[in-house]
Amino acid sequence: MQYSNTLSTLSASATLVLNQKAKKMREAGLDVLNFSVGEPDYPTPATVVKVAMEALQTGGLFTRYGAAGGGPKLLEAIAHKLQRDNHLAYAPSEIVAGIGAKEVIFHTFLSMLNPGDEVLLTAPYWVSYREHVKACGAVPVVIPLAESWEASFDPAYIETFVTPRTVAYVLCSPNNPSGYTLSSEILSTLGSYLETKEWWVLSDEIYEYMSFDAPHTSLLQVCPRLKDRTILINGLSKAFAMTGWRVGYAAGPERLIQMVRKLQGHSSTCIPPFIEAAATWALSQGKPLMEKELEHLKARRDGAIAFLKAQNIPGVSWIHPTGAFYLYVDIRGFLAQSSRFAPLDSLAMSEYLLEHHQVAVVPGEEFGTPGFLRFSYVVPEAVLQEGLRRLQSVIEEGTP
Repeated sequence: MQYSNTLSTLSASATLVLNQKAKKMREAGLDVLNFSVGEPDYPTPATVVKVAMEALQTGGLFTRYGAAGGGPKLLEAIAHKLQRDNHLAYAPSEIVAGIGAKEVIFHTFLSMLNPGDEVLLTAPYWVSYREHVKACGAVPVVIPLAESWEASFDPAYIETFVTPRTVAYVLCSPNNPSGYTLSSEILSTLGSYLETKEWWVLSDEIYEYMSFDAPHTSLLQVCPRLKDRTILINGLSKAFAMTGWRVGYAAGPERLIQMVRKLQGHSSTCIPPFIEAAATWALSQGKPLMEKELEHLKARRDGAIAFLKAQNIPGVSWIHPTGAFYLYVDIRGFLAQSSRFAPLDSLAMSEYLLEHHQVAVVPGEEFGTPGFLRFSYVVPEAVLQEGLRRLQSVIEEGTP
């Protein structure tokens, strides 16, 4: 039997694998603390659920096929949201919706890439970018984390990874996994550099509402001249705690957007219309609908940082998370002194934490930055502190 050589090279999603393993251990009766999944622990707003239920009860068109790439009302709601929140003008024909931002990103890559093309990914990057690019027959080129997060976006540093095959650059701010948010100044410098290139730019802004220390700034707000080759990615999973509803979208040049829409028609077909109705209503409400939950997330972030500072765990630091809902813990100092783990081997460290201390975290290898551990802090504060205590106990065990 013959199998796809391209797809055979792909890796499974580490976050999903770890989440499933943690769930199985819990089912077996183990006290597992699961920090692996990027999913809010609070429910979808009841008002959003009510709209979906009313649409289902209405029946008719709400329970039939919808439009590939999103129906008119949903696309208009997205266009209104982009104007209201980001001061960006898009026509509905320049917007496409799909089954989660993950699918939309994959279809966007399929629409822009050819075999052998190279795509620049600044580490740490979301795990699926790399596999999406590979699935298209293209090549992910990792820009390693520089001495500082800011330095990773220095045009002179980026330029050292550019080749004649470079066709695209991927940006994620607020960032998964680090929680770092790019300032307007960094975005402006980066955008000015990108303007000198003939590349696609994919700007993933799905954690937009979770920009805690300053209002979110979109790349196109500071560099509007990039609009004709930038694809802005967003969705409702994180912002409205609608991970299971699977609603994501892209805004960009009409020709590319129509290619993505065509792919939707040949793959997932459509978002269920009753879900479209709920998503349309949520988008019309915007960030105020989630203010209490976002304030609670910020408080959890602040509590986690205060705990880490108070414990002062030797060999451990972190990237200050100005957005998203992750703690990206830097254990390179500990690993460099450990005889149990090889330097930078955060994969072995994460396996040890899960097997011996029942703590599920995602190792930095999955994000292109060995020596880090990602904790998702969308858990009760007491649970997060207990997880960090268990990490501390491993560190304090020292070397055998």
